[in-house]
Amino acid sequence: MFAGARPKGLIVGLAGCALLGWALFSAFTAADCVADAARRAAIGASEGCSSDGPGWLALAIPGGIILAIAGIFMGGGPVIFAGIFLSIGLSALIPNSLGLMPDMQLFGWLFGGIFFVCGLLPFIGGALLGKSFLAKQKLAAELMQKGTKGIGTIVEVRDTGTTINDDPKVVIRMRIAPLDGSGPVERSKTVAVPRIAIPRAGERYPAWFDYNDPDKWMFGTGMDESAPAEVKEMFARARAAGGDEDDNRAEPSPVEELARLSVLWKDGALTDREFADAKARLLPRIGR
Repeated sequence: MFAGARPKGLIVGLAGCALLGWALFSAFTAADCVADAARRAAIGASEGCSSDGPGWLALAIPGGIILAIAGIFMGGGPVIFAGIFLSIGLSALIPNSLGLMPDMQLFGWLFGGIFFVCGLLPFIGGALLGKSFLAKQKLAAELMQKGTKGIGTIVEVRDTGTTINDDPKVVIRMRIAPLDGSGPVERSKTVAVPRIAIPRAGERYPAWFDYNDPDKWMFGTGMDESAPAEVKEMFARARAAGGDEDDNRAEPSPVEELARLSVLWKDGALTDREFADAKARLLPRIGR
């Protein structure tokens, strides 16, 4: 969750959260004093505390909010957004737990608890995503070391109708021919793919799989220059296999692909930047 956060944004945002939390802490305890004073006045008793809240709260609360929001836009991101909720929640929970809000206990627990839990959700979600990412990395390393290697040919790409960050989720069904000459297998999985690079039936990729577990498999769509020689060889095999006679899929020309992306851009399915990037990639291939 802290990945990509800028120090300046974190410092400004956390300062705003701290100011907001302290101001609300003071406001809640002052409000309880006001309620207690009113109750005592109604029964003719002397006031237990001053009903005059500190005047600086009128500036501190909006000031803390403004600082926190500025921290978000300065690079604090979701950390500061969660911090706002946590500071609001703690500003009610702490005085309540210290017995400083005896006339507002129910409010303190409910109000503070709701905001505190909401503030924890991004951290919990980030931890779960990190755990999922590590699990995928572990599976990938295990398959590359012990799994069966092969060249996979996409048999079907089916849209699920859902998206993640505007990228469509599709079901990819692939037929994998092992390099050791054993019988081919079929595997399928649901993945999110870039809108401007959706895999198509007939395309071939290097693949790794576990014969005994249909859920344990993966295929490579890209390769870094630092990739091991074995991986580079598998990508080369996949490219070479693309010319086999059983591949009747016609690869769209750069002009056709640009026309397809132009329609998506006009329909609003692609942003201006995505279309410009795709156009820059395709124009050199059509000699413009």
